[in-house]
Amino acid sequence: MYQWFVFTHLVGLVLFAFAHGASAFVALRLPGQRDRAVVANYLETSQLATRTMYLGLILLLIGGAGAATINDFWLKPWVLGSIVVLVLVIALMYMLGTAYYAPLREQLAGKDGAAPMSDEALATYLDERRPRMLAAIGVLGLLIIIWLMVLKPG
Repeated sequence: MYQWFVFTHLVGLVLFAFAHGASAFVALRLPGQRDRAVVANYLETSQLATRTMYLGLILLLIGGAGAATINDFWLKPWVLGSIVVLVLVIALMYMLGTAYYAPLREQLAGKDGAAPMSDEALATYLDERRPRMLAAIGVLGLLIIIWLMVLKPG
């Protein structure tokens, strides 16, 4: 049974990385864009990828939890460290990403009868460094988790 949980964990990881990678590349392409239709399409693509990413995350968590339970790994430092890093990365990325992309989607479309943001305001908004900061947090978190899972310190 352990091998099936590991398999599920790895399938979830691949799906998570694939979908989240698509969203990340979209985020890194946005700062150079000025065409409103392109920005809107990129945001829609990112949103679709993010939904798929959550399915991968669920599989990853089910597989990891099952493997940890079967082998009594829950109190191992590398498992606890992985959980702490994952929770911190998810929290940081959710807070920083949602605070940046949700208002962009709303302002781009002109929500609740408000006029859509001007081209100048869009250019200024997209020039922020937030996408690079999110990418750095995600890559660093993933590298730490891979290190913990492969080398199993402690």
